[in-house]
Amino acid sequence: MRKIVVVLVGVLLISLCLMSGCSENTSKNNTVKDTDGDGYKDAVDAFPSDSTEWSDTDGDDIGDNSDAFPLDANETRDTDGDGVGDNSDAFPNDPSESHDADGDGVGDNTDYYPNDPTRWEQQSSDEFLVTAQPFLNKLDLDDSELRTYANTILTGCDASSTECFVNALYRDVIMNYTCLTAPMNTATLQTPQQTIQRKQGTCEDLSILLCSLLSNLGLSSYLVFTNTHVYAMVSDVNGDDLWNVAEQSLLEFVEVSFGEPLSQPIQQPVTLNPLDILYVGGLENQTYAFSGIIDYMTIEYTIESDQPLDLFIVGSQSDFFILKNGDLANFIPLEEWLQMTTVTGTSPQLDTYGGFILFNNNETHIATANVNLLFKFQPSFYGTYNKNKMTVYTLGGKNAVLLDPTAGDFGFPGYDAEIVGVKKAIDPQTNHYATLS
Repeated sequence: MRKIVVVLVGVLLISLCLMSGCSENTSKNNTVKDTDGDGYKDAVDAFPSDSTEWSDTDGDDIGDNSDAFPLDANETRDTDGDGVGDNSDAFPNDPSESHDADGDGVGDNTDYYPNDPTRWEQQSSDEFLVTAQPFLNKLDLDDSELRTYANTILTGCDASSTECFVNALYRDVIMNYTCLTAPMNTATLQTPQQTIQRKQGTCEDLSILLCSLLSNLGLSSYLVFTNTHVYAMVSDVNGDDLWNVAEQSLLEFVEVSFGEPLSQPIQQPVTLNPLDILYVGGLENQTYAFSGIIDYMTIEYTIESDQPLDLFIVGSQSDFFILKNGDLANFIPLEEWLQMTTVTGTSPQLDTYGGFILFNNNETHIATANVNLLFKFQPSFYGTYNKNKMTVYTLGGKNAVLLDPTAGDFGFPGYDAEIVGVKKAIDPQTNHYATLS
């Protein structure tokens, strides 16, 4: 019995000894292990698998050897080496700048007005440049949204027609934007985007919009200053081509407003019984006198008949009914229109929508005639808005025209409404300017 107890105790002591020995060996291995071989034991190495790092003083998971700011957990890099961490550096790639107090994109070191986001350049000693700068600052010469907006206006323009581009943009502004009459005021100037949103602005605002749209299409644009207003200008255009596209757009505008084509041909054979009369022209509900958009109408005619006819020019269809009722006293044809068989010419100018009356003044014979008429309406705008009123300047050796956004619905590029005073055109890209003459 005593032998058994001794054996059990011995086995127990041996087991405890073995367990104790194993634990002591493991602990000893850990304290000497250096996985990455950098001389720092794993127990004290913050990066046991990276032989280039072992400490992370600021606890930002970037080793002190790689951390440009080992004592600042918010910074790790200084790309431009200016001593300011990239996370805090407003210009991480510019060693000369690190702060932008007013958020205008210009570093405080070069910003002459570091607390004013509307200006940053040193004030010029040139009085004109000082005057022009607030307007130039509102221009946006390279903006994808403005470029897209401008291109939507150019529908129908040939891609090579600068003149069509200019006219389309100008017409869009004068037709779709309200021009507010107000003195020049730099404090209330709008950006192009604000003007587009509000669909209105002062002469200066609309000119800033025009200049910006032209520039975003790659066209050479300018701002033109007088003592009282600011206008837009575009260069490198052909004056004749520009007037042609402008005139066509004005004629189209008149036709839409008038409600009828400005040129209306009528070609038809007619038969007139003895003592019969025929009227060709405007209807009775169109007897109104022209005013506003139409000055007068004329009728170009060629009439051939197998029997002599009398021809009358009348101011309305009502006159036809008077004549038809036998009242000939007020209807005396010109001598060359009396008892004619063939006649060609142009009628006098009519201030109402009238027409022709053909009268077969024969009591026995039927007359057969071929009637070719062309009714032509003269738009009123030619009295003021015509090619002779287009002013073409020379700017930088190229033809340039003024764009006046206050000219109204019938204005056109190059229309210079007797703008008085010295006109100075400034290139917004270079700030170079010239006096126009």
